[in-house]
Amino acid sequence: MKRYLVLALLVFAVLAFGVVSAEDAPKLSGVAYIQGHGGHIAVMDLATGELARYSHGKPADTVQLSTDKKTLYVFSLDGFEKEIDVESGKQSEWMKFGKKHCGSAIAPDGTIWVSDMDDGHVYVFDPKAKKLVDSFPVSKSICSIAFSKDGKTAYIGDMPGGFVSAVDVKTKKVTGQIKDVGLFIHRGRIRPGTDEMWQSDGAELKDGKPAGVGYTEGGSIPGSVTIIDTKANKVIDKVLIGGNPHDVDFTHDGKYAIVSTRQVPDQDDSALVVVNAANRRVVDMRGACKLCHFALNLAVPKKTDDGRPYLCAVQIDWDRKGIPAGAENIMPKDAQPMKHTEKIKDISKEKK
Repeated sequence: MKRYLVLALLVFAVLAFGVVSAEDAPKLSGVAYIQGHGGHIAVMDLATGELARYSHGKPADTVQLSTDKKTLYVFSLDGFEKEIDVESGKQSEWMKFGKKHCGSAIAPDGTIWVSDMDDGHVYVFDPKAKKLVDSFPVSKSICSIAFSKDGKTAYIGDMPGGFVSAVDVKTKKVTGQIKDVGLFIHRGRIRPGTDEMWQSDGAELKDGKPAGVGYTEGGSIPGSVTIIDTKANKVIDKVLIGGNPHDVDFTHDGKYAIVSTRQVPDQDDSALVVVNAANRRVVDMRGACKLCHFALNLAVPKKTDDGRPYLCAVQIDWDRKGIPAGAENIMPKDAQPMKHTEKIKDISKEKK
């Protein structure tokens, strides 16, 4: 009877957190900038769980941290761009280009490529000149942008199409396509030191139609991360995350992936999920929205994203210690950050 009870508890853990590992959660240090639909960027100290934010006023899916880690570039869902100084919190005025931005990445030449899910174009933004310098079509409704190790190829995901296009960076022409990547894909990243592209798959389908409800409603599908071998141009693995995964970042050494996901099962929260990239097991989860929203009674209107706070892109400054002074500290004094996932006992090797 005891064995069946333990098995039932392990099955529950898998349903709640995707595939949960028995290893200890890593001790991460750095600051995560998490873009959401609520018109602000959540700021999380990964060492302490402390939360703050930069309010900028527009729903957005993507945010880009500059290479010197001093500036955040926000690209909104209605096609605008804004810059935020990390240290001071000072913000530029909104500037219009594009229609409905979804993803972004810094190109080898220092420009920022921004995908548009409305017209399927990549908009090329020059952060030094602070202006749009180019645009080109890729496919119908694009989101993820990731550059190969040698910088010669960009991998750009078509969200509803579930495929990734290979684009020659120099000519800006599509040269190939990787199919069957996912059901409804968002942002992705190349794992440092490898040819692996980790592509988030929100899987927001229900009864074969886009639903946006993820794993929190019956009949829908748990989200995952698809791993692509970009040299072989094929899918090699999938990691079950749960909820609606929307972006992936990595530690400098590529040992851990940080996946931002919406609507985590049984938590009614959006979160950062930590994955051991070598064995592809979930080892930790950090709540990103519920703590502040519920503690401060900051409810999302029911007509907006079904009344839930939705996070999207994540950018992490692994070298920063503590929340920047320019961010607004909104965390209640008595709030307790979500504790790291406890180590789960591995019973597979116990004597029966």
